[in-house]
Amino acid sequence: MIQITTLTAFLMTAFSLAELGDGFGMYFDMYLLAQGWGETSVILSGILRGVVDLCLKGVVGDVVDKTHYDRRIFLGITSLAIAASSLMVFFVDGADTSDKILVYVVRSIESIALAFLGPAFAAITLSAFGPEMFDSMQVQRELVSHAGSILAGVLSGGVAWSLYPDIEAVFVLPALFAVGAIFFVRYIPRGDPLMGRGFHVRTDARDEQGCVVDTHEDEPEPEASSYWEVFSDKRILGIVAADVFHVIAEANVGLIFNETLAGVGTYSNNDDDDGDDDYSDDDAVMSRSAIPLLATAGIAAQIVMIGGTYLVGHLTSRGYGRKPFYVLHLAVHPIRVLLLLLCLYFEAGNAWLVSTELVGGLTGAFGIVNAFMRADIVFGSGRFNVVDGFQATIRGVAGTSSSFVGAWILENYGPFTALVISFFIAIIPPVVGYVFVPETLGMREKDFKEEKEQERIEKHMLVVVEKPTDEVGGGQRVTGAYVEMSDAATTTSSSSSDEDSANNGNANVLAASPTTSAQLKDGLV
Repeated sequence: MIQITTLTAFLMTAFSLAELGDGFGMYFDMYLLAQGWGETSVILSGILRGVVDLCLKGVVGDVVDKTHYDRRIFLGITSLAIAASSLMVFFVDGADTSDKILVYVVRSIESIALAFLGPAFAAITLSAFGPEMFDSMQVQRELVSHAGSILAGVLSGGVAWSLYPDIEAVFVLPALFAVGAIFFVRYIPRGDPLMGRGFHVRTDARDEQGCVVDTHEDEPEPEASSYWEVFSDKRILGIVAADVFHVIAEANVGLIFNETLAGVGTYSNNDDDDGDDDYSDDDAVMSRSAIPLLATAGIAAQIVMIGGTYLVGHLTSRGYGRKPFYVLHLAVHPIRVLLLLLCLYFEAGNAWLVSTELVGGLTGAFGIVNAFMRADIVFGSGRFNVVDGFQATIRGVAGTSSSFVGAWILENYGPFTALVISFFIAIIPPVVGYVFVPETLGMREKDFKEEKEQERIEKHMLVVVEKPTDEVGGGQRVTGAYVEMSDAATTTSSSSSDEDSANNGNANVLAASPTTSAQLKDGLV
């Protein structure tokens, strides 16, 4: 009997999940366009999916955090739902009302499943491997995910090419990936469920395979930080602000890229003489020659992501900071948009267009530090996944609204104008990230709740109120009443000196260090 190790099970689960989310999205959009759907209808299906997703992200993160059920069951059910939704294309044969209702309903169900996919797997990773191994496991997860995406790109491209124009056969592949995910996730140990929500910043015990052993099973569940504490944290808000502009800048860039390569939609150019070979004689149908181009673009991006992810993981493990990679992740996107603009303006060939995906791949590769930074900040809060959901919800609102506006601009003013607007918006995120997002390396060593308690002590600072009081023997005055302001009570202690009596009675505010504040509480100062 074949022995499946925990690491193998984890990597194969990540490999299987690689294309279960949005990997075949480009084929889905092109398929709907080929069925006579307008660009607005295609984009609206994505918007509806986004609306459902953003309404659930925060709630789902909270559910995954608080649940006492095995999160591996969540992942299995989610995988089945996504796979089933991909098969619905076999029932879409046009663009009438019933077809659109079917697509909108199924994509909404798919959104519900997708909302659970990321948080559930992140919680499983934390529970099984702990915060000390979180970064390395995330890097390995991303590497095999990109490898899975390459395999999916080759398989989907080959299926679509060989069975063209019946490209709906591509959507059978997610079912195969779903089976793989369900099979392998069973071999990942449950670990410490509380660690899966961001409690316990240090692991007490591990098994022979290096997985977390739950040593807190009989202990009462710790109290999580308040929602307001984690949502209002300035570091989280800085990351969210940069992400919002990044998502807005990405509105419809992918759709324009796919349309241009496929020769459909607004930027269609099907003037080839060999139309019979492509089974295409109008601008609504994706040409057969576009299939390898789309597949090559996706594979090129994944190859760059593998190299970039490995580099980021290697350097961060050696002590390099997260922020430089985070800012680069945001700064690469405007470069890609500029390259797309140049391709459209100079009517460059498809090879040049595909090459822009190499730049786009860097955005995804460097973006892995986003998860590192969020973990650095909120570990110990017990709100790890709900913060992820909060961030995703804000991103969803920005993405959905910008997609709607972008669709209107695309249809009324064309792809070039839409990309110009995206370029100028894309300049904002790296500036916001550089100015407002701090370096988070080393923050994970401190429990989030302890950190916030320290901030409260520092905020309720020592106020030295100097005022004349009763005279004491020798004509000396007692001055300098040290007052610690707190929500519960005001603690004072007095001291006297001849030098202080010369002060003019003005109030001086002294920021207290944690040690000073603790000493004052104990009456040592």
